[in-house]
Amino acid sequence: MEEEIVKKLEKLSEKEILGYAIASEEDARQFYLKLAEGKGELIGEFFRDLANAERVHKTLLLNLYDDIFGDKEYTVPENIPLVESTVNIVTLGNLVEALKTALMNEKTAERVYTLLAQKLPEHKTLFDFLATQERAHYKAIEAHKEYLEGLMRGKPEYAEIPAHVIFNQVEIYYKPRTQP
Repeated sequence: MEEEIVKKLEKLSEKEILGYAIASEEDARQFYLKLAEGKGELIGEFFRDLANAERVHKTLLLNLYDDIFGDKEYTVPENIPLVESTVNIVTLGNLVEALKTALMNEKTAERVYTLLAQKLPEHKTLFDFLATQERAHYKAIEAHKEYLEGLMRGKPEYAEIPAHVIFNQVEIYYKPRTQP
């Protein structure tokens, strides 16, 4: 899917690609906020941090869009799907699938910023920075996915455990405690 999206974007104008990137950042922010819901403080904070980073990326892109095109009313190209999907995260298995979707999104975002760096070389520094951020998100999400897959390895019944149970157990024993 990532390859198809990038190939379609390559045929579009800089304005359309930038509009797609802005919409993707908002979509990713909403996706991470959804993943944060009811998962416990530690993993919830991880997803909220990702959502905040996507919010900042969107703001940067909107400001750039305004600088280049004179307004912040961007349009999203039709027939090019955003990678995020609505996933009902109930079980550990659902969460792993959602993380796979997040990985695909981060990889696509990195490729989109690399494409924008080529198409708008006067803004290469910004796009290279955003591509680096997306690559860092990818690695962090990948580490969490691998951790969860490790929990389920050899224990297929774990895939059906409610996701919040695992994180709540971790936090009961290991969560940093604040002094009153």
